[in-house]
Amino acid sequence: MFYKDVVPLDAKKHADLKLSLAQNYVFARNVHAVPLVGGEFTSAMREYAIVFAQTGENTYASTVMLGLKSEDNLFVDADGKWNAQYVPFFVRRFPFVTVEVENNDAILCIEETAAKAIQRQEDVAMFENGEASEQMKQFASLMFQSRDDANRSTEFAKQLGDAGLLRQVSASAELPDGEKVSMDGMWVVDEEKLRALPAAKADEWLKNGMMSLIYAHLFSLPNLEGLVERMQKRTAS
Repeated sequence: MFYKDVVPLDAKKHADLKLSLAQNYVFARNVHAVPLVGGEFTSAMREYAIVFAQTGENTYASTVMLGLKSEDNLFVDADGKWNAQYVPFFVRRFPFVTVEVENNDAILCIEETAAKAIQRQEDVAMFENGEASEQMKQFASLMFQSRDDANRSTEFAKQLGDAGLLRQVSASAELPDGEKVSMDGMWVVDEEKLRALPAAKADEWLKNGMMSLIYAHLFSLPNLEGLVERMQKRTAS
């Protein structure tokens, strides 16, 4: 992943840094998938395929597919422009990240080298008189909200796995030059098993919002074909 020089955010050490987020996405050019939290599903499903990646024995993480080859992001061009209306928050928040610590807590960290390289004079300061600026407080709140949503998304994926609803799929494409590519390791909800879900469980998931996430995921899957088209166009150009 593109986080390499991560350190805890510190009012003294980072007193001169601005609250600057990356506007050029060249740093994500070699990433073919990134995590996606439940709150993003309805925005992402229009342009991306939302799948699940296996992270352990019967544990999964919701993921948005950006390419069909390892280290190849089809949404970032040579100039670092992101070619889609919605940019996943995992990318958009760079160079900030939350890091888990003891007692189920987390701290806000920053990719220090990148932060110094991208900061802009016109951006607001992260700290004022040794305290977080109002804009920094708001951004930190957003970061921790996303972290909480990520935890809920992990539980969502776990329930799908525990219910036996996930099946493994792959996507493949033949490029104009004859090269054949394939991406494995993607898990999706099995619609036949979903329809056989006990009524009580279906009602529970309908009421707690899980069912809407499931259908957002299912509605997004045709976008795998969009990845094939993007790859074919890139190879042909």
